Amino acid sequence: MGTVILNLGENFLSGGIPDCWLNWQNLHVIKLSNNRLNGSIPSSMGTLQSIVSLHLQKNHLSGEIPLSLNNCTDLILLDAGENELHGNIPRWIGDGLRKLVVLSLRSNKFSGYIPDELCAIGSLQVLDLADNNLIGSIPRCVSKFRAMAKFNGSMGTAISYVIGAGTFVATIVMKGQMLEYSTNLNLVRSIDLSNNKLSGEIPVEVTSLFELQALNLSHNLLCGTIPDRIGELRSLESVDFSVNKLSGSIPESMSYLTFLSHLNLSFNNLSGVIPLSTQLQSFDSSCYEGNQLCGLPLPKKHSANVAIYNGGGGNDNEFEMEWFYFGMLYGFGMGFWSVFAPVVINRR
Repeated sequence: MGTVILNLGENFLSGGIPDCWLNWQNLHVIKLSNNRLNGSIPSSMGTLQSIVSLHLQKNHLSGEIPLSLNNCTDLILLDAGENELHGNIPRWIGDGLRKLVVLSLRSNKFSGYIPDELCAIGSLQVLDLADNNLIGSIPRCVSKFRAMAKFNGSMGTAISYVIGAGTFVATIVMKGQMLEYSTNLNLVRSIDLSNNKLSGEIPVEVTSLFELQALNLSHNLLCGTIPDRIGELRSLESVDFSVNKLSGSIPESMSYLTFLSHLNLSFNNLSGVIPLSTQLQSFDSSCYEGNQLCGLPLPKKHSANVAIYNGGGGNDNEFEMEWFYFGMLYGFGMGFWSVFAPVVINRR
């Protein structure tokens, strides 16, 4: 039997999702995205043991993710982003949904910590928890995301049918833009934890995800330094660490990121000279603003001010430099007339 699909996306549907899924046991794909649905996700959806792709994004759904979805062990994509869901991110997602490739819960009202149990999903290629109220640190166990560490080339047989049917589309934020991926989804590796209240340091374990293409940790409360080994992530195309509390210098290894086409390190406490590389100097200076950095592509005037700032002088040093040049001119004038004035007077 082929792929059974229920596609009701983008139909201006309103009201609640019917609680009648016991009669749809053969469904593989449910698309209810881009509607005006409200209320909670019905628990009867947990009876759909054949489902591999569940699209609920861009509605007005509220409440928590029902525990019954733990039974949908063949789920490969779960997208409930851009709703009004709340509560903690369920730990059982990592325990039960071990085949997930895409997990998107962005733009909701989730709170609490990112559960370590998510690290058990070795097949995960896209993790998007952006725009929530998450706190705490980024789990150090992220190194267990095997699909982000080593390219496996395939997402499995089940997803191949769905992609072949032309209905499998994942919406992912890449390089600051919302993009849709379908047949090329198996090539995407992305982590987006931006716009939360995450604290602590960027775990060095992130640097073991060698196939990662996009890493967005912006608009959080992260501190410490950028991991020195970040340059080992040679597949990175997009990095956004802006609006945090990161300090120290930009690691020299970032100059090795030859595929990097989107970078934002603005508004942190970074200092020192921007490493020289074709990539890092090709970005607009706004990518580095709001720090104490110097060097290209920052304007020379800005770089000079930063250098003075780092030396502890600031505007006082600029004032002293002006007096220094004034003193030189004054001294030259006095010396000139002290030598030549007597000659002129004697001649007269």
